[in-house]
Amino acid sequence: MNLDEQISRLFLKNTIGLRYGTPAEEQIVPINTKELYYQRRLTPFKGSLAIPLVEVSVSQLNVGEEKGYVYGFGPAMHIPIEGSQGKLNFTAHAKVHYLTRDDYGRKRYGGPVHWTYAFGIQTKITGNTFASYLWQHMSNGDVYAYNPALETHTLSLGIHF
Repeated sequence: MNLDEQISRLFLKNTIGLRYGTPAEEQIVPINTKELYYQRRLTPFKGSLAIPLVEVSVSQLNVGEEKGYVYGFGPAMHIPIEGSQGKLNFTAHAKVHYLTRDDYGRKRYGGPVHWTYAFGIQTKITGNTFASYLWQHMSNGDVYAYNPALETHTLSLGIHF
């Protein structure tokens, strides 16, 4: 067994977690997101510390008193930060989303299909639990006539299994 295969077997392959996000900028109505997500680790790139993953998520988008759901899918990645003995990782993801609702009266998102990208840091709490912070940007990429981006500060708690 080569070194890449040995390293691959050391890591747990599944992650489930909860995220809570609030807007990075003031909005005309109160907004927050609550997300449940699942990640599956893929085979690490040869000669690289980058750990690729695939993520599936379902979120509740709360805009004022109104609620809608957001379904997402896309790639993610973790990169261990040197000198942290595996306790800190740079983390990122990019997903395509389907919004069950895109018009909340005073706050509209232009249409049902959106994209996000996020960057952050993840820290190990115990052997298989973690917390993370992400800055996330959501946009419809100007596919629709109206494109109000939503940037959020997001906190996560999760478990690797």
